[in-house]
Amino acid sequence: MMFKRILLPLDGSYNAERVIPLALRLARMHAGTLILLRVVNLNLFSASQTSLAKELPAQAKFEAERYLVNLTKKAEFQGIQTEIQAPIGHEASTILEIVKRQQADIIILNSHGYTGLSRWNMGSVAEKVTRYAGVPVLLLRHQSALPLGPHPDPTQPLRILVPLDGSNHAAAALEPAADLIYALSTSANCAIHLVRVIHSTDTLHVARLYLQTITTSLKCGEIAPIVAQQQIPVTWSIAVNKDAADAIIRVAENGEDAENSGVFGACDLIAISTHGITSHPLWTLGSTTERVRGGSRLPMLIIRPSVTETQYAMLDQQEPKVAISETP
Repeated sequence: MMFKRILLPLDGSYNAERVIPLALRLARMHAGTLILLRVVNLNLFSASQTSLAKELPAQAKFEAERYLVNLTKKAEFQGIQTEIQAPIGHEASTILEIVKRQQADIIILNSHGYTGLSRWNMGSVAEKVTRYAGVPVLLLRHQSALPLGPHPDPTQPLRILVPLDGSNHAAAALEPAADLIYALSTSANCAIHLVRVIHSTDTLHVARLYLQTITTSLKCGEIAPIVAQQQIPVTWSIAVNKDAADAIIRVAENGEDAENSGVFGACDLIAISTHGITSHPLWTLGSTTERVRGGSRLPMLIIRPSVTETQYAMLDQQEPKVAISETP
């Protein structure tokens, strides 16, 4: 997998814009296209403002487009192919629709932007997008450093954690995780760490064998070929914990584990699928992902299947309707 078409939703805030260097890095790495998106939500305007009803949508759209164009004129965008989108609609559902329409490969957004009435509630938008997006979503936190360039400790690689539960759905996170971490590491000094959470030591042998098999497959290029091509180091660990989300966060942020094969410290990102095995005693990956997203301070690459049109409709029903008529 390569992230060739990168969608970057922005709300005009510094917190949203701080992820731009990361998006530019991905675009340069893959000679890709950066799609800058600013959704114009007209909910703030009252239906009683009839005299402005025809002028406001056009003016708001013009301001959004001008904001995006001015961004692309900055020096750091030189040499990057860009597109701008300033549709009128509800933030989360419009982002998801633009993903389909523009055939984006990944969405990158910050979990916090403006929270006042004049801007999006970026946290709420991020929650809905990560829940319903049919492409990988790279979600960053306002309080954490960007996982960009060499690790702050030059002796350590930039490292991404991939939790696995034995299912193909969980393993689907391996290829995008490898592609992302290699693209973000300036000196190709990066690594992948696999973790398997088990409820008791009764299944320790099975978990160990599974992780060893996956590691061998990665190193031989049978899965996520970029790992073998770029000789990305792969380590693994097993955590014994009845709370899978807690275990994943502990391993990712602190390097804690019960048994390992070369784990060397904390990670810089987490890459996780939202669907895995749901039968006892294995963890329900969807709910675990939600809890890790809510509890970890680390950036997360979240991978999930495509959503249906019905889910788009349900998402729209959760948001207030625009008070005045929308124009394209």
